[in-house]
Amino acid sequence: MSASAMTEYDYKARDAEGRAVRGRLRAASRREAAKRITEGGLFVLRLRPARRRWTMGTGTDRRFPVFLCRRLAVMLSAGVTVGEALRVLSEQDAAGKNGGIVSELFRAVTDGERLSEAMARLPQVFEPRMAALVDAGEQSGSLDVLLSRLADSLEADYAAREKLLTLMLYPCVLAFAVAAASVFLLAFVFPVFVSMFQSLAIELPLPTRLLLGVYGFLGDYGLWLLAAMILAAVAAGRLYRREPFRVRADRALLRLPVFGTLAASAERMRLAGTLSVLLSSGVVIDRALEILEGVTGNAFFRRELRRAHAEVQKGYRLSDTLRGGALLPPMLWELLATGEATGEMEMMLEKIASFCRLELDTGAERVRALLPPLALLLLGGAAGFIIFSAVLPLLDSMTAFM
Repeated sequence: MSASAMTEYDYKARDAEGRAVRGRLRAASRREAAKRITEGGLFVLRLRPARRRWTMGTGTDRRFPVFLCRRLAVMLSAGVTVGEALRVLSEQDAAGKNGGIVSELFRAVTDGERLSEAMARLPQVFEPRMAALVDAGEQSGSLDVLLSRLADSLEADYAAREKLLTLMLYPCVLAFAVAAASVFLLAFVFPVFVSMFQSLAIELPLPTRLLLGVYGFLGDYGLWLLAAMILAAVAAGRLYRREPFRVRADRALLRLPVFGTLAASAERMRLAGTLSVLLSSGVVIDRALEILEGVTGNAFFRRELRRAHAEVQKGYRLSDTLRGGALLPPMLWELLATGEATGEMEMMLEKIASFCRLELDTGAERVRALLPPLALLLLGGAAGFIIFSAVLPLLDSMTAFM
């Protein structure tokens, strides 16, 4: 039985002197685990499959794989073995929130697994490309070099993801601020003027009539509107889990004027950089495209990669399968086709990743420069319209009286 098919067991036992002993070991079956414990001179009291001591959703740092690869690369390049390096790192991180993951890797390697196999069993932490690249490094004997390149790639992806999330968070906060300010003014300030409007013997201006209509509608149907928005959000979330709808939604996201372009650049940077590292590490194109399908978070790009993968398996070149598609714009496709024709595909993929990174950085700087004045304009405009609509009838009545 392969090491990757082995199971971890937690056990409680007693030694010859009656002292309680607890531990964890890996074995192919419960019977084999009990046999190994008994051979160690212990009497088994309890034996059960090990429980996970950590989960990705309870505090695992997304940057942890970057730090782990970086530190492992440094230690391996200094001549330290994989097992010894993991032992040292597990001791250093024993009190940290990621210590359980390093200890898991250390136990697996100690029990005879390769590092790539141990990583493949933890998909919540390590992406499929990580296990594939580590496997290629183990087979080629250049694991330290591969880990260093993998850390660079993961670090660039993390930076791009954080930059994009930050930019997308700003409009959400801005929309919430505008909505909150408008609701506050309508709920606490505007009602003071409503009774005055009713006592005025003049025709109300159009902005005031519009605002009164909105105020009345929210008063009558506000709760229903809120319930409808919540139901729509829940329904959209459930639909998004379905692949056909998710493909259409992700494609629509990529067509957004500004943020769609930035999201597409980030995805292309991630895909091109990963494919370059995979190919330069000796991973065949067929396997590399299969790994890429798990790298991208965009369902539309994933579908395009799946289609390209099927065409490559039939014997077509990658550039031919991507010609005219949405995965690569014409300029980037030309770079890929040139690299494939000249045998410099890995270098051209690096250039594509660098170009997409530059495009993302430039676009992010422009958006960051435009958002503050846009926020001021929207907040000031919303508040100003409400105040202007409330005061305008009073000014008209004063003018008529004079």
